[in-house]
Amino acid sequence: MKADVATEIESLRKQIDGLERLSQYPDQLESALLETCSGVLSILNQLHNGHHNDPQSGDGSVDQQADIQGLLERLERYRQSLEESEVRYQAIVESLVELVCRFTPVGKLTFYNKAFERYFSAFGEIALGVNLTDLIPKDSRSFTNHFTAILHPSLPAADFEYRIQASTGETRWQHWTGLGKFDKNDRLVEIQAVGHDITERKLAELAADQHTRELSALHNATGALLSTLDPQALLGRILDTAISAIPAAQRGTIHLIAQETGQLEMRASVGYTDPRIRRLRMPGSVGYVVRAVQEHNPLLIYDLRSDPSNLTGQLSEGRDVRSVIVAPLLTKGHTLGAISLESTQVGAFNDSDMRMLSSFAATATVALNNARLHEEVQKLAITDSLTGLYNRRGFFELGQREVERSRRFNRALVAIMLDVDRFKFINDLYGHPVGDRVLQVVAKRCAENLRRIDLLGRFGGDEFTLLLPETDIYRARGVAERLRNCVATSPVETDRGLVEVTVSQGIARATSSTPDLDVLIGRADAAMYLAKQAGRNRVEFG
Repeated sequence: MKADVATEIESLRKQIDGLERLSQYPDQLESALLETCSGVLSILNQLHNGHHNDPQSGDGSVDQQADIQGLLERLERYRQSLEESEVRYQAIVESLVELVCRFTPVGKLTFYNKAFERYFSAFGEIALGVNLTDLIPKDSRSFTNHFTAILHPSLPAADFEYRIQASTGETRWQHWTGLGKFDKNDRLVEIQAVGHDITERKLAELAADQHTRELSALHNATGALLSTLDPQALLGRILDTAISAIPAAQRGTIHLIAQETGQLEMRASVGYTDPRIRRLRMPGSVGYVVRAVQEHNPLLIYDLRSDPSNLTGQLSEGRDVRSVIVAPLLTKGHTLGAISLESTQVGAFNDSDMRMLSSFAATATVALNNARLHEEVQKLAITDSLTGLYNRRGFFELGQREVERSRRFNRALVAIMLDVDRFKFINDLYGHPVGDRVLQVVAKRCAENLRRIDLLGRFGGDEFTLLLPETDIYRARGVAERLRNCVATSPVETDRGLVEVTVSQGIARATSSTPDLDVLIGRADAAMYLAKQAGRNRVEFG
C-alpha cells in the first residue's frame, strides 16, 4: 500500500512540475490542474482508508501526508496564477474592439465580449446560452456550420469572410478567425472566434471589381464601335454592345436630333417588334429621352409610372416599360441625341449602371462623330461643291450600278445629257458669279422635277447628266420637255437682273447591248449636240 501511494505521489509531483510549462496556456493549464487535483484527492482517499485499516502505519503515512501537503500548496499557487491569468485575459478581451466569442459546435454562446454584444445587439437579444442561429437571419446561418465543418485537430484554426444582413436591411461584412478546442478523443467541444467588421473594405473591393468590369466592358465596346464607319450599322452595334454590358436591360433605343426639324427621331431600337417604333418622332418638350437631352445629364428612373409625363409619346408596346436609364450623346457643348435602355421591372437599374451607360455614351459619341465625318468626306468626294449634286465620280459610281441592274434584270433605263445654251456668253456678259448662279438654279430646277430614284449629277462645266430607272423612252421625253420648259419660262434672278436661260438635251435608252455607263452617256451626249445644232432649247434622241 505504501509503495503504491509513494509511486502515485511521485507521479503527481512530475505532473505539477509540468504545470510550470503550461502557465502561458490558460486553457491547457486549467485542464491539467483539474486532472492533478483529481489525482491528489485519490491519494488522500487511499491514505485515509489505509490509516483506518492499518493503525500501525506510523511515520510513513505522516511523511506521505507531508508530501501531499506540499503538492497541495503548489497546486494552490497555480490555481491563483490561473485566476489572475483569467482576470487579465478577461480585461484584455473586454477592451478589444474586435468581436470575441466562444460557442459550442451547435452554436450555443458560452462567452462574448462587450464589442460582440454591441455589434450583435442590432440582430437580437444577447445572453449566454443563446444560440447564434437565433441571432443571425436564416440566409446568413452558414457562420457556425463553416467552423464546425472544417475545424479538426490537424486544422485547429480557420479564417472565414461572412456576410450578414441586419433586421434594418443593412448588409454587413465580417472577417472571423476561429480556433477549435478538442477533447481527448479529438472531438470538437468549443470554438473561440475573433472577428471584425470589414464592410468598408469589402465595399471598396466590390466597387473596384465593378470598376474593372466597367473598364473591361468599355474596352470591348470601343473595339466594337470603332470597327465600322457605316452610321446605320454603327447605331445597331452601339445598342447591342450597351445591352450586353448592362444585363438588366431588356430593350434599347437611340434617338438622334434631326438637323432639318430639331426633333428627336428614333434611329435604332432593340427589343421592340412594332415597326412604328422606328418611326417615332418626339416633340421637344416631353418624354424621359427629351429630358435627358435638354438637361445634358444622364437619367435614372426607378419607376416610370411615378411621373406620367415620362411616358408621353410612347406607343402601346412601350407602355410596359417600368425603369430606364438614359445617357445623352454629348459632343463639344451640344447634344447629338441620347441612348436609353429599358426594363419592364421596377428598379432594374442602379447608379453603377447609369455611370456605365454614361461612359459608354461618351465612347459611342466619338464613334458616331467619326462615322459622320467619314460620311461627310465620302460625300464631299462624290459631290459637286457648287450645286450640291453628284460630281462626275459620284454619278458614275452609282450610275454604273443602274446600268448593270438594267442589263441583269432587263429593266428600262434612260440617260439624259443636259447642257446650258450659250453659257460662255452668259459668263462673258454677266461675269462668273452670275454664271455660277445660273448653274445652281438649273441644278435646283432639275432636282425638283425628278423622282427620288432618279440620279442627277454635274458632268462638268455647264453639262448635267440624268439617269431615269424604270423609265421608257417616251416618259423620258416627257421629263426632258418638262425640264426644258421649267428653265426656259422662268428667268434666273441674279445681282445683275433677270437672265434668260435655255437648255438643250439629248436622250439615250439602255439596251441589252449597252456595255457600260460610258457608252450610254456618250450616246446621250451625241444626241444633245444634235439638239444644239438644230437650234438649241430642244430635246433630241440618240
